[in-house]
Amino acid sequence: MKLLKKLFSKIFISGLALILQFALFLSVLLFAEQYFAVLQIVSAVFGIILFFCVISKKESPEFKIPWMFLMLAFPLFGVVVYCMFANSRMPTKFYRRMLESACLCKKYFELTSSENERIKAELGENYGIEAYLRRNAYSRGHLNNRVTYFPSGEEFYEDLLCELEKAQKFIFMEYFIIDHGKMWEGILSILKAKAREGVEVRVMYDDIGCAGLLKSNYRKQLKKFGINCVKFNRFLPVVSGIHNNRDHRKITVIDGKVGYTGGVNLADEYINAVKRFGHWKDTAVKICGPAVGNLTALFLQMFDCTAKSLSNYHEYLDIDYEKFDDAGYINFFGDGPKPIYDEMVGANNYINILNSAKKYAYITTPYLIPDYNLLSALRNAAFRGVDVRIITPHIPDKKIVFNMTRSNYKYLLKSGVKIYEYTPGFIHAKSMIADGQTAFVGTINLDYRSLVHHYECGAVMHGTPCIKNIEMDILGTLEKSQEITAENFKMGIIPSFLNAVLNIFAPML
Repeated sequence: MKLLKKLFSKIFISGLALILQFALFLSVLLFAEQYFAVLQIVSAVFGIILFFCVISKKESPEFKIPWMFLMLAFPLFGVVVYCMFANSRMPTKFYRRMLESACLCKKYFELTSSENERIKAELGENYGIEAYLRRNAYSRGHLNNRVTYFPSGEEFYEDLLCELEKAQKFIFMEYFIIDHGKMWEGILSILKAKAREGVEVRVMYDDIGCAGLLKSNYRKQLKKFGINCVKFNRFLPVVSGIHNNRDHRKITVIDGKVGYTGGVNLADEYINAVKRFGHWKDTAVKICGPAVGNLTALFLQMFDCTAKSLSNYHEYLDIDYEKFDDAGYINFFGDGPKPIYDEMVGANNYINILNSAKKYAYITTPYLIPDYNLLSALRNAAFRGVDVRIITPHIPDKKIVFNMTRSNYKYLLKSGVKIYEYTPGFIHAKSMIADGQTAFVGTINLDYRSLVHHYECGAVMHGTPCIKNIEMDILGTLEKSQEITAENFKMGIIPSFLNAVLNIFAPML
């Protein structure tokens, strides 16, 4: 029975379909062997045309190199693979709906001149961080919010359940991973009860993120409970780069008054109810106040594009937000692939914070495979005398990615960047703090998938009281981590060679 279940599972059928497509491709090549010379000439011509197309793109050289290598080294294969995978943009209709949604939200996030002056005074010489996000992430910063930092998934989960119980109007939840278990069942029981009470409940999850965890018809099961559910970028067994665009965001909004984001997905390992890779270290933030509107808008835009409908934005965004006396600034922003986000917002936000640092900058990330610009920013900060420290996992969740992460250690260590590995297990937190004044908590990993292909989100804070808690947590995590030095770090010749090859193709993965 188990074997039959696996044979008829979505993953098995999809995998089989992909294998058949590759087999068909190879069969055509073999069948056309007698015309191989002609095919080589035709592919060479197309290869040259595509080569110049790639060269002329306004992209980082790192994204061009793998395609150029493939087309020059294997003209026929490279041209076919480029045509199949290079276009990773979502369908035009999706982008039109996204732009329409963004335009409808725009009026709710315009700064008055007095608000802008107050934010400028709060941020001082770091005002450029706000200016960049407002222009490129289509978001705005806010004052007078109350921000709570959770140094673990367990604390986040406990607080989330309490707030969900208080919901009176609506609950929005958008997550990359949802999995059956203690965490999700505890949340689901409240969602079902709230739906029965008449509270509007919407849930969105990523189809590939939940592959093998949820049944393909799980969305329909939730709808039976009165929960409006959609799955993002539904996986189809077709070879295409479009599958790279995943919804990696983690967002909860309750009544427009309370919002959450961070690294925590809705699965048991995130609250250490099960042990997968030692102790799972994660973080999240909770916001109360006007800045919740940013998260509400991010959710509605993605949900509406996926559901192919349009919400009444006035109902969810034109809210009388409670204002707090708490000091500081916060900006919830989104990030994603072109053409919605023309810039690499997540990467540039990290760079902007690094460039603003004068004394120290501490970063936690599960993966350390950044592009050259971000690597340079890390090194340049260290060269300026900034104490740059990065914490990565000691127990990996993906061995290949772990080795690629470690392949960047020596280059960073030479500049004075300090590297630490979280010895109790796997650190999934994506956070940063600079000079005890500016901090970031969100979903953005320091790898190509997060920085280039995924839809992400995060919160930049300046001067908020919770920054002290973030700093204390990172310092405590450093104490539990092993420092990696040039003396104690070794990587063999074969792993180094394999990593060099993999790093060439990292932007394509």
